[in-house]
Amino acid sequence: MPKNPYHPVASTLKPTIVSRLDLLSRPSLALSMLSRSQKLLNVYARYVQKPCLAAVSNNWLARKTYTVNAIMAYKTPMGYRQRDVSLTHDGCTVSAAYCSRNTKPTNGTLLYIHGGGFIIGNLRGCRHVIAELAALSGQRGVYVDWRLAPEHPFPAGLDDAETAYMALLADPESGPITIAGDSAGGNLTLALLHRLLRKGVAPPAACVCFSPIVDLHLINPSLAENLKKDALVPMSWGQRGVDAYLSGQDPNNPEISPIFGSFKGAGPVLIQCDRHEVLYDDGCLMADKLRADGVEVTLTTTTALPHVWQYFVGRSPEADASVAEAAAFLKNAVAAAAELGKGAAQPKSA
Repeated sequence: MPKNPYHPVASTLKPTIVSRLDLLSRPSLALSMLSRSQKLLNVYARYVQKPCLAAVSNNWLARKTYTVNAIMAYKTPMGYRQRDVSLTHDGCTVSAAYCSRNTKPTNGTLLYIHGGGFIIGNLRGCRHVIAELAALSGQRGVYVDWRLAPEHPFPAGLDDAETAYMALLADPESGPITIAGDSAGGNLTLALLHRLLRKGVAPPAACVCFSPIVDLHLINPSLAENLKKDALVPMSWGQRGVDAYLSGQDPNNPEISPIFGSFKGAGPVLIQCDRHEVLYDDGCLMADKLRADGVEVTLTTTTALPHVWQYFVGRSPEADASVAEAAAFLKNAVAAAAELGKGAAQPKSA
């Protein structure tokens, strides 16, 4: 595929991409430093999850397989509570759920947007991440059941995320709102942030993105360089999901590829990604783009962890540490926004 002539920060990205080569020169050393539990989870990701993603092409079966995997691999925290709700704004309604870990929220609301290559994903797969993030940050966790491709290509998922956000924004009990998302959900998190800023709507106090996919041209070097190193994502599956979501639409659209978005005026953003992921460059490029727009960005990189390793929270110290960092980031951002009189509380305009 040819280079993308529209890349907004191409001149600033070469140092980021080149500098990582030294970090990848000794992958065996990085692997040896992982906890025993994470090593076992890496094996599970590589030899169970990745082959399943590559082999199962039927979307109905892929979604069922995803749920079975969630039951097997992910740990629901003690005291988990869930309340299913519907969120409505401007005549649109989306299914959602409040997720908690037997704690009382005191620090606003966290809207979580799950990933899954735009074609799979559900509450059973991410509820433990939401509950843990919410508990550690002191927020009320909210899951949004956004519509999946190929049945519902762009902009359905983004529209659902916007509906959920606007409904929460209109609720005085929400307090300051933050948004977090993983992989395709990280894409929707950043695309929603761009849309809100473009419309003049009060943006979230902060955003967290776990290994976001931000350029749906799929041309970044790590997509090929890390194809074998990535323990979870087969590119055939990633390409299928992107094609289903695009459904022939232009990936230069900033609501599709947020790397082309405008983020001036956004609150702080945390991006976590691993140097062995196929989406490593997406995370680094997005951090550069946000900084170029004057956004306060924290980019945390790890080595030898699978794509969205945060889903193993409760099962590995590496995942626990990353989720704890994200929760502390959200908590501090909400506190800083409250002190400055910022943070999403009421919309500036509909």
